[in-house]
Amino acid sequence: MKRICPYPMPWNEAFVRLTQFAKAYPCSPPSPPKPLILAGWTFSNDVEKMQRWENTVAWANSNGCPEFVTTISDSDFYFAGEPTTCTVGPTGGPMYRRWDFDAKPRPSSEEIVRHFETLTSRWSEIVGLDLAHITHPLAFTGRKARRLLVQAEPSTNPPWGGWAYLSPVETDRRTFTRFRTAINSAIAPHEIDHIDFTTDAEPIIPPGAARWSRAAPVNSDVLPQAKIQRHAQKSRRRCHRPRQ
Repeated sequence: MKRICPYPMPWNEAFVRLTQFAKAYPCSPPSPPKPLILAGWTFSNDVEKMQRWENTVAWANSNGCPEFVTTISDSDFYFAGEPTTCTVGPTGGPMYRRWDFDAKPRPSSEEIVRHFETLTSRWSEIVGLDLAHITHPLAFTGRKARRLLVQAEPSTNPPWGGWAYLSPVETDRRTFTRFRTAINSAIAPHEIDHIDFTTDAEPIIPPGAARWSRAAPVNSDVLPQAKIQRHAQKSRRRCHRPRQ
C-alpha cells in the first residue's frame, strides 16, 4: 500500500498551522499549498493528491516548520494499493478518456456488419476466455451504433461487480474499462460508448438494431431466440459508463 496524503481533516489542520506560521514568519512562497479537501478531494485522483501533499511537505521543510507535517499519524493518512491516475469527471467518477464533443458519424451498414463479425468470431480472443464463457455480443444499438448489447449468464458475476452495477473497489471497476477498451480496439476506428447487459433467456433487441441476421451470418447460435420488440428497455439489465 502506498501512502498518498492525509485525510481531509488532518490535512486541513496541518494547513491551518502552516498558514499561521506563514503569517508570523517570512516564507517563500508566502503561503503553503492549498489542501485538496472538499471538492478538491472529490475531483482529484490519487497522484494529484500525493503530489500536492509532497509540495506541502517540501514547503514546510524549506521554511523551517517540518514538525507540522511530519508528526501526522499513519492512521490519519489515506493509502492506496494502486494509486489512481485518471482524470476525475464532473460526477466525481473516473474519466479514462477526455470528453470529446465532436459529432460522430454512423458507420455504414457494411461497416457495422464487419465490426459485428469481428466481435463474434474473435470474442474469446478480445475479452478473454473467462468472460467469453459467460457473455457474447448480441447487437449494436443506438442511433449511431455506439452501444453494444451483450448477453450475460445470470448465475455469474463479472469481475467488475455485477451486470447492472460496478464494484466500489477501484481495481475491480477497472476491469470493466479494460473490457470495453479491448472491444473498441478490436472494432477500431468505430467505438462504443456504452455496454448494456441482458440476462434474459429471450433478450429484447431494439428495433433497427445492427445485429446478426441471416443475410450476414456471424454466429448461428448468437440470436436464435432473440425478439425484436418496441419496448426495448423492458427486462434489460444495464451497466454502462459515460464516455471517457
